[in-house]
Amino acid sequence: MKKELKFASNFLTSLNLFCGFTSILLSFEGKFNFAFYFIFLGLIFDMADGRIARALGISSRFGLEFDSLADLTTFGIAPSAIVYNMFLKEFEFGKIISFLPVLSVAIRLARFNVNSETKAKEYFEGLSSPLGAFLIISLSFIFKDAIVLNTKITKILFFLLIFSISVLQVSTIKFRSFKEVKTSKVIPYFLFLPPVLLWLLFFKQKIFFIISIFGITCYIIYNIIFENLRYGKGIYIRHDFERRRASTGLLNDNRREDQDGSGT
Repeated sequence: MKKELKFASNFLTSLNLFCGFTSILLSFEGKFNFAFYFIFLGLIFDMADGRIARALGISSRFGLEFDSLADLTTFGIAPSAIVYNMFLKEFEFGKIISFLPVLSVAIRLARFNVNSETKAKEYFEGLSSPLGAFLIISLSFIFKDAIVLNTKITKILFFLLIFSISVLQVSTIKFRSFKEVKTSKVIPYFLFLPPVLLWLLFFKQKIFFIISIFGITCYIIYNIIFENLRYGKGIYIRHDFERRRASTGLLNDNRREDQDGSGT
């Protein structure tokens, strides 16, 4: 029975890998919207396989490595392919700039696999791969639609943003996973969000990308100020954070969590 459950988890990881591969193909065909949809679908499969493995206690070293390879494809290579084919291939250094997200995700995943048994589970070290991918893709679509993209200053700004996101992913900055929050109490108040976001994703993409950029940017700023700087730690009220960590088992949890925090 346990072998069958592991097969189910690894099958979901395979679907995540397939979504990343399909997204790459679609981006080279110029079908950028569909390429992004497959990355979004890959995120769903990535979250699902982690939830199943963690809930049933069927994690394995093979699952860890397999999940990392799938994440590298879906959240590293696929976004870079979209960025490159969308407009970077027209620039002299387009290949180098589009390679940065792949490199940062690869380093992040390799570092995580090495330290997976020792790192605290309530924090991510560096910006998670899916958030980095969504931020890069959202910026790409917004900049592509902007008329001012033809200006040299805007191109340089876009390059700097790609570089900054890549640096955030390989950095040692702590990003809260919010695993101490009891989802059973929070979810009922946000049940309307998934259908609204899906509607925006398919029918109002520009608004969806703007919301994604705003939300992820706020998350980054919050963690830099309130979770890493002394100033932020001095004024931040943690609401019995240590007690909640202990009660939820996060202090001594040896279960493997995958790179985006969903577990595998």
